[in-house]
Amino acid sequence: MSLLDRGSMFEPCTVYPEITVTDADGNTITKASTTGIQTLARFQIQGQSGTASRRAEQNDEGFDTERVYTVRFPNSFTDNHGELGAQAVIEWRTDARGLPARWQIFGDVQRYRGSRRTAHVVYTIRRA
Repeated sequence: MSLLDRGSMFEPCTVYPEITVTDADGNTITKASTTGIQTLARFQIQGQSGTASRRAEQNDEGFDTERVYTVRFPNSFTDNHGELGAQAVIEWRTDARGLPARWQIFGDVQRYRGSRRTAHVVYTIRRA
């Protein structure tokens, strides 16, 4: 067991991993699965870069906000299901009413190598 898989900071969520399908025109595409995997994950708010903050301030076309989190699953999740692709979606209850929100993975997976007990994978997510 990884040292990073312990603690009370993990929250329940549903992961819809990326799958490969063929569309009506015969093209191979990737999309989120319709079948979810119940699991636990650790979500942490990520600070925005200056560029993202300026873009949010300059956007005058309504009330847009951008919230970005990092998410890390227990190593057993990655061992059993592999790394998530860019089209994967995570459903996580983030508001006080307990309503689930859908989050999209963006950017590349961050692999932290090290000892067997400290190696882990981190994803960056934002609202889908």
